[in-house]
Amino acid sequence: MITVLGFGSLLSERSALETVPGLSSFRRVRVPGYGRIFNKVGVVFFSRHGADPASLEIASCSTRAMPGVDIICSAFEVPEADFPALYEREHRYRWVEVEALDEFGGRCLGRLCTGSNDVDYRLNKCVTPTEYHRRVGRYYSGLLWRDDILPYPRYLAFCLRAAAAQGPEVLDNFMDCSFLADGRTSIRQYLDGPGSGLQWQGGADYGYQD
Repeated sequence: MITVLGFGSLLSERSALETVPGLSSFRRVRVPGYGRIFNKVGVVFFSRHGADPASLEIASCSTRAMPGVDIICSAFEVPEADFPALYEREHRYRWVEVEALDEFGGRCLGRLCTGSNDVDYRLNKCVTPTEYHRRVGRYYSGLLWRDDILPYPRYLAFCLRAAAAQGPEVLDNFMDCSFLADGRTSIRQYLDGPGSGLQWQGGADYGYQD
């Protein structure tokens, strides 16, 4: 079994089950030294949800090493044979192994998706231009990793509902330990500001896999 740590859409057990129906031991853990950051273009927003490539509201969530910041994540066990489906779902990310702490102080090692860059992705994940075009280029032509983009509203709403479903502590952690692509503005500050106008409570759940 492989321990996986979810921080965005994978905070939702239902969303995780869509990709790995054989997962087990879905639970809550804390990952010290990492924050969430909305700096990755979500290609799935174009391929499945009709996003406008000219908009700045096209970001999905990644993670970044941030000393002094902890994120509350989901943790779950995935059969080794099922992990390739999750790897495919999270194809744009780089995987790292990090230490996580459970609610009783126990420690475990888990696999966490974290930031990459366009050069590494093209060279190491998409071996040929044809494969890159199949995965990305036919939907979107710009950089995947950017510091000027904003969360895709429906995706952010989904993540907020997934966090809220696990209790106010998890929601507060998501609000305060998740940042815009600028690396400074928290999601709480963004939602409290004049720019977002996001109504995230209630509404339908959308399955996002990117």
